[in-house]
Amino acid sequence: MEGDNRIDAIDRIILHKLSLYQSLDLVELWYELGEDDALKECVTREELSSRLESLMVQGLVERVEKSEGEIHWVLKGS
Repeated sequence: MEGDNRIDAIDRIILHKLSLYQSLDLVELWYELGEDDALKECVTREELSSRLESLMVQGLVERVEKSEGEIHWVLKGS
């Protein structure tokens, strides 16, 4: 996935979940992906983390530090 600037179905679902919830941490987003009926394959937390990093490099999402160092992911510009 690294260096891959294409948006696939899983990336689109990630972006959709972030648009619905505004801000999610990695575990919350991972749980949301696991509950999505449109997602037929299992996504590991490590893969999700890698995808979020890739989406951040592409300028689509950003990492926001909340209170007590908690990291949340949001759509860029949200």
